[in-house]
Amino acid sequence: MIAALVFLMAPPRFTGDPDAALRLEEPLRAAVAATAAYGPWPPEPWEVRLHPDTGSFERATQAPPGRAALWIGDVLHLRPWGRLWGRDLGALLRHEAVHRRLRHAGLRRWEEEARCIHAETHVRPPEAWPPPLPDPLQDRLDLALAAGTTETQAWAYRTLRAWLTGEPLPPVPQAPPPPRTDPWQDDAPGREDETVVVRWPPERLPGTLVVDGLPLRPGTAQTFQGGVSFGPGSPISRLPDTVEVCPARGGWSVTWVTTARAWIAAATAGELGEDAPFEARRALAAVLRAWLAAHPHGNHPDGSLCPLTHCAVVRGEASPSTVAAADSAPRVGAGCIWFCSSNGGSPLSPRQVWGQGSATAQPAQAVPGDPWNAWTRSFTPAQVQLLKQQVRPGLRPGQDGLTLGASGPYAVEDLRLAAGRAFGWTCWPSNACESESRPDGSLRLRGHGWGHNAGLSLAAARQQAAQGLKAEAILQSAFGVEAGLRP
Repeated sequence: MIAALVFLMAPPRFTGDPDAALRLEEPLRAAVAATAAYGPWPPEPWEVRLHPDTGSFERATQAPPGRAALWIGDVLHLRPWGRLWGRDLGALLRHEAVHRRLRHAGLRRWEEEARCIHAETHVRPPEAWPPPLPDPLQDRLDLALAAGTTETQAWAYRTLRAWLTGEPLPPVPQAPPPPRTDPWQDDAPGREDETVVVRWPPERLPGTLVVDGLPLRPGTAQTFQGGVSFGPGSPISRLPDTVEVCPARGGWSVTWVTTARAWIAAATAGELGEDAPFEARRALAAVLRAWLAAHPHGNHPDGSLCPLTHCAVVRGEASPSTVAAADSAPRVGAGCIWFCSSNGGSPLSPRQVWGQGSATAQPAQAVPGDPWNAWTRSFTPAQVQLLKQQVRPGLRPGQDGLTLGASGPYAVEDLRLAAGRAFGWTCWPSNACESESRPDGSLRLRGHGWGHNAGLSLAAARQQAAQGLKAEAILQSAFGVEAGLRP
């Protein structure tokens, strides 16, 4: 009864998710009661904001992907309910309750964090805390907890847990290399003249293929030097350089052998369109060039690229204007390689999508008029069962996942791709989404964007270029300090 009264002395105001109070009131009451031994509860009014989506949480807190809760003043920000699913909610709330209890205790950042970690599994502090850590290590811990990368913050938490339990401390991470003096330096010189092979599979081509105004005779393979034009019904307009057309499964396959320079320009036009602002095309060409440098042996087992979104869309030869944009594109490192059609104002990091790579995603605003700013989708119980059969549960470190009923978590990227292959590519538009599993076994999704939501948003690039931003600034807004870009 006494512990419950402690909670009732200053009950929070619940905001954000309409069901925040219903979902959190009792767990919060228990967390406040279970941490009474760690210090008095401040009398100031406080708020608990259960964010409706991940983008809202990250815009409000600028927290890294692994962080589920964060105090800003008297407001406790929590990730969406779907993202808290599968965590130990009690431990999370006890941790955050002790942060509030210790806000006026005058402890160093690492000391306060250690007490919060201890409270996750202990209702009382120990009779005596372990001997203090060396001063230089305390400084490193405070720096990592205040403004470290995801990797250094993970090291800080491992160190504090080891200190609390008396285990050997993990090694201190090495300092990052100094920043490059020229963030636009060329990391992959000479790639423009290297050979790129692009293949159109027969299912992407008409059964009757018209080349240079004449239908090809069935069963006859041909090689064209110097380029050819394709007729009506073909997804290709004109291709320069060497084009091989071969019969395949009752239709045709087309192979384009060209230079990296020509492919970068053609893919820029295919993804953005020739009507895109010049600086937007420069920005995308920079990313495509870096992507190609990171795939020196192609992106398919035979060493080829495809003309689809799996690699990059190619519809034909680029215009002279797009070739000029690609030739003048900034030079960026090969780690800066991702782009999507639209992030809908909810960008994700490569780590969130694929479970590897950078854990940083730059903040972004939704583009006015972008049809993918917000979307909803529903899957029937039968469709959900099919996804469960096709996708194995399990996540890589840092990767975003969701549950399907009582099973999971499943990687969102895997579910999106499986749904696209089975039901059509518009059925699950992007990775930035929240899910609601319904009692009848169906699934309701609410999300933002089109694609995987990592890296450069083409919708944002168009808007920024139209507002007068140069490609360098567009890339900066998409990638920040990642891959050596100037902050």
